[in-house]
Amino acid sequence: MKKKILILGSTGSIGTATLEVIANDPESFEVQGLACGNNIALLNGQIARFKPREVCVFDEHRKGAVVASGVRLYSGIEGMKEMVRSDAAIVVNALPGSIGLEPTIETLKCGKTLALANKESLVMAGRIIRRLLAEGSADLIPVDSEHSALYQLLRGIDREEIKAVVITASGGPFRKHSRRALEKVGLSEAMNHPTWKMGRKITLDSATLMNKGLEIIEARWLFDLEPERIKTLVHPESIVHGIVELADNSFLAYMACPDMKIPIAYALNGKQRIALPFSPLRLDELTKLTFHPPDLRRFPSIRLAYEALAAGDSALIAFNVSNEVAAQAFIEGRIGFTDIPRVVAETLAEDPGEPVIDSVDQVHRVASWTREIAMTKITDTGRKKL
Repeated sequence: MKKKILILGSTGSIGTATLEVIANDPESFEVQGLACGNNIALLNGQIARFKPREVCVFDEHRKGAVVASGVRLYSGIEGMKEMVRSDAAIVVNALPGSIGLEPTIETLKCGKTLALANKESLVMAGRIIRRLLAEGSADLIPVDSEHSALYQLLRGIDREEIKAVVITASGGPFRKHSRRALEKVGLSEAMNHPTWKMGRKITLDSATLMNKGLEIIEARWLFDLEPERIKTLVHPESIVHGIVELADNSFLAYMACPDMKIPIAYALNGKQRIALPFSPLRLDELTKLTFHPPDLRRFPSIRLAYEALAAGDSALIAFNVSNEVAAQAFIEGRIGFTDIPRVVAETLAEDPGEPVIDSVDQVHRVASWTREIAMTKITDTGRKKL
């Protein structure tokens, strides 16, 4: 029987890669539903090709542009949650940012398999997600390349053998920039990632290394590890995606070409590795693999992530939401590139100080507070430039 797949964020880079994996093995998978933000033209093409039973668009006013005869059509977050409650076996959450939280929670409450690419869910509600996994029958398989790598490595290792885990980073397009050069970075430069082709928000997060900060927090909840046992190394070749340091001072590393279809296929195939036509890695063609620590003076995002982890749950929400607000302000040209971590740092300094948050209502309350505070930091930036 074919597995029924629901893809939230089908028109983004992860969503389109997921559909490529499904198209490569049509005997194993069926697209139950698709959901997207505003790329209706691409969505209509996906509907025509994969013939889902359900479709959701984020903006209700754009439902009329969807060409989907005989398909159940939904809108908004509530529409996505309704689709989650359908008979899809696997939900791929590839939504960008905080909007992915409620579909994540709904998927786990429904006891389904969640292929998670929305790292913000775990950053904002890691404690709640761990509780739902412990109490219910749901399964969570990470789709981010780094967390998929660590997930696969850790499945074969006894916990007492683990000394630390290492998340690798490409370093983004500005790893050799001076601090002064970073102040002059524009949007088009920030969108030019050297390795991955991704959506605008995650590409910007990769340029600021904020993405690594989010991934450190995600790893803390995914693998239930103390923050000091989660490390980061810049690895420009993007071949080694995750490393486990063992108690005897040896290391295990996961290597693959930088192609998201590989971890997606692992998740969709129920944690099994099958033959794939995508991106074979030729070890005899590798000339070097390099690693070095990130420069936290030029890229303070990673330091801020550890500070948020030390402060508690409300600080983690503030870290994520203030970054979203600042990133959007940079995209709109209202602040500079180096203002992004500054806004995050200044917002964290006013964190309400709730070390434990165990309800979604609490998450939303702190997120709303954070947006208001972060916006004042952006407004202050504009005033300083006048």
